[in-house]
Amino acid sequence: MSRTAKWAIASLFLADGIGFGVWAAHVPVIQTNLHLDTAGLSFILLSLVAGSILSMPLAGFFITKFSSRSTVRVAAACYILAIALLAAFKSHWTFMLGAGLFGASKGALDVSVNAQALAVEAHEQRSCINFCQGCWSVGGLFGSGISSVLLHHHFTASTDLFLCAGVLFLVCLPSFKGGLVADPFAQKQESGGSHFDPYLIKLAILAFFGLFAEGSVGDWAAVYLHLNVGTTLSWAAAGYAGYAICMAASRFTGGWLLARFSEANVLFGSGVLVAIGFSTFLLAPTWPLGFAGLGLTGVGMANIVPIVIKASERSTRMSAGAAISMVSTVGYFGLLAGPPLIGWVAHATTLRFALVLIITAGLIVAAGPRFTKFSTEEPSEPAANPVTSNLGEPNPVS
Repeated sequence: MSRTAKWAIASLFLADGIGFGVWAAHVPVIQTNLHLDTAGLSFILLSLVAGSILSMPLAGFFITKFSSRSTVRVAAACYILAIALLAAFKSHWTFMLGAGLFGASKGALDVSVNAQALAVEAHEQRSCINFCQGCWSVGGLFGSGISSVLLHHHFTASTDLFLCAGVLFLVCLPSFKGGLVADPFAQKQESGGSHFDPYLIKLAILAFFGLFAEGSVGDWAAVYLHLNVGTTLSWAAAGYAGYAICMAASRFTGGWLLARFSEANVLFGSGVLVAIGFSTFLLAPTWPLGFAGLGLTGVGMANIVPIVIKASERSTRMSAGAAISMVSTVGYFGLLAGPPLIGWVAHATTLRFALVLIITAGLIVAAGPRFTKFSTEEPSEPAANPVTSNLGEPNPVS
């Protein structure tokens, strides 16, 4: 793969992850600074969801009209600006506005960066989606890890967020200067049609629950460690960092794993590991065992998104761009809708009870291959064209 294209798209995934890692690590700090209970924090997170609901369909439209290359650059610039603005908001209501802007920019970036990653794959005829998702996890690790260090040395949330915006600008420079590729989806749009595809609905459901779990862990795991396990804020951020390490390592090995086991088996195992790992996390009486369970959860979470997003590009009823946008939008809606739902359930019951929803989401992902047609044979050798052969052929009428 062209080094320019590879590192340009990787830089965007890295920046996306850094921003989310910094946000996730600062959620308990924001809750403390603004004196919010779980319901109040849920409204902050709901504002983030509302922003994403508005932006993700728009991102899909702009990808179709102007290409993912142009859309992802604008989305990345807005993402940087939104994080910088978060540093300026001090009250509950203004921070809700800032969270909405952050959610809008992140939603647009999430959709467009996945579309551009698949465009790079198609252009170069070599797989890169697992590598890119691994870069996202490394970004999450860096963002949460540096946040833990800064919080330990008594930096303020505003300072941290402003510094994050500067770092993101530097990280995104390779993509701003060039290296991204033109979308290859126009030709496919003519032959692929634009008919509704039930296959994509099944993929979208799996994406929703996989990213529901991922988003909920990102926003509530540190809060749970601080409030229920009794760790300090810096150690709570470190717990999320450990989770991100395990996810990143597993994503970088995802290509190797998928070359040796069927996608159905990998997806099943991923869901089971999420359920087992997070059950351990919730039942752990001490933080070391809780950290171990959170790490196992990260291993299970790692390959859900790459498998499902990549599968969406193979729809026979919808154009590739529309299919990617649809599945990404539903999936990342789960990423952003999960945290406020957890907060509402926690307000009505307890946080531990609410987090059982993450275990349920893992079990739904594990059951996914039973209801969606993935390949069941273990591959004997890597496919000649990784862009179109890592998953079984979609079943457009099932």
